[in-house]
Amino acid sequence: MIQVPIQIRFNDMDPMKRVNNASYSAYLEIARLEFCRKYLKIETLEDIPFVLARVEMDLISSIVPGDEIEVLIWVSRIGTTSWDFGYDIWNEARKISHARAKTVQVYFDYRQGKKKEIPIQFREYLNAESRS
Repeated sequence: MIQVPIQIRFNDMDPMKRVNNASYSAYLEIARLEFCRKYLKIETLEDIPFVLARVEMDLISSIVPGDEIEVLIWVSRIGTTSWDFGYDIWNEARKISHARAKTVQVYFDYRQGKKKEIPIQFREYLNAESRS
């Protein structure tokens, strides 16, 4: 599991003085980018070996100014051409989850414009973060 601290920005807030729900998806994206930073050498956008195919999210508790949050990300399923990331937007100080989510990624070769089977080396990266 990878833990990714999130800096809450003023721009994330809505008129109700809480983080707008659209920002939660951006926090998941930051966690996916941290997975890429940890395991992959990304020099151009075409080096990212997947496309996002599905997002599911349950919003549990509002994030408000002063909250310190992190996104926990792990691999929850590995298939032939796709895998799932599980997420928890967690507040350690308050011991609460603000959101739980799942995304489905498809292994994709941008240079060839098509999905492919997950290669052995990439599968090893996924297994390293697996919590199935």
